Amino acid sequence: MRSDLPEDAKPSDAPSATELGEGEQGYAQAHGAARPAPRPDASMTLLTSMLERPLDPGYQAAAEARMAQGKPPSTGTGRLRLLVWLLLIGLMIGVCTAQLRDRDGSRAAARADLIRQIEDRQGVVDERGVKVRTLQTEIDVATGQLDPDLVGTQRKDLEDRRVTSGLAAVQGPGVRLTLDDAQGSSNSADGDPRTGVSDEGRVRSSDMQVVTNALWQAGAEAITINGQRLTSRTAIRFAGEAILVNFRPLTRPYTIEAIGDPSALQTSFAEGQGGSYLTSLRLNYGIQTSLTVQDELTLPSAVNVSTREATVVPDGTEPPLVKPLKKETS
Repeated sequence: MRSDLPEDAKPSDAPSATELGEGEQGYAQAHGAARPAPRPDASMTLLTSMLERPLDPGYQAAAEARMAQGKPPSTGTGRLRLLVWLLLIGLMIGVCTAQLRDRDGSRAAARADLIRQIEDRQGVVDERGVKVRTLQTEIDVATGQLDPDLVGTQRKDLEDRRVTSGLAAVQGPGVRLTLDDAQGSSNSADGDPRTGVSDEGRVRSSDMQVVTNALWQAGAEAITINGQRLTSRTAIRFAGEAILVNFRPLTRPYTIEAIGDPSALQTSFAEGQGGSYLTSLRLNYGIQTSLTVQDELTLPSAVNVSTREATVVPDGTEPPLVKPLKKETS
C-alpha cells in the first residue's frame, strides 16, 4: 500500500491529534494517531461556555453592529437612571413603613392607657362597692336598735322586702347554672338578636335574659350573675364584646346562682321555657351549659339600689300616689 507521506518525512511532521477536528479524530485514530485526553471540565460544558462567553450571542452581534455603524458603545446611563429610580422608590417605601409603624405604636399606647384607666377605675368601684355593703350592714344593725317595736310579722315583712329589693345579702340552698361559649367560637359580638347573626356560638345578653326570667318564674328568691345581684333596676345587655349586668362587664364562663327550694327550682326550670331554651342552645349552637343543685349559696347585696324620693306619711292620712319614674335607656 502506498504511503501518503514523503519518504524523508518524520512521524513528528504529522498533525497531532489535538489539532484535528471532531470529524478527523476518528480517521486519525483509525490510522494510528493518538487519541486526545478529555478536558478536565468536559462535564461542565454549559458552565464553561457561560464563563468564556458571558454575553449572549445576540447581544454581542448587536454591539458589534452598533460599533460597525460608528456609534459609540452604550454608556450605561439607562442603568444609572434605573438605579436612581429604584433608590427613590425604596426610600418612599421606607418612609411610609416608618409612618405606619409610628401610627400603630401610638394606637397601641393609647389603647394601653385606656385599659389602665379602666382597670384603675374598676378597682375604685370595687372598693366602694365593698364599702357600700359594709355601711348597709351597719344601717341594718342601727335600724334594729332604733325601732325595737318592729317585731313579729312587721320585721319579717321588712326582711322579705329587703331580700326582694336586693338590699340584703342572702344565704341558703339553691341551684347554680353555668353558661359558656361554644368551643372554637370567634370573639366578634354585637347587640343584635341571635337570629341572623353569623357567629352563633357565643352567649348573648338575650340568652341571659331568658334564663334569669325562667329562674324567677320557677320560684327563685334571689339571683346573681357572676356575683352581680339582680334587682328590679338591673339591666342585662351587650356593650361591644361584653355582657353588662348592673353596668359591669362580665367574663366567661357566666355563672348564675339562684336561691330557693333546690328540687322545685330544678324541676320547674327544666320543665319550663328555661329548660327547653338551654337544650336548644346546647344542641343547635354548641353552647356549654350545666345545672347543679347547691346545698349552700351566699349571694351579696346589690350596690346600685338607691331611693329617689321618700316622704313620711303621718298617721291617719292616706299615702300619696306613687309616680312612676321616667323610662331609662339601658
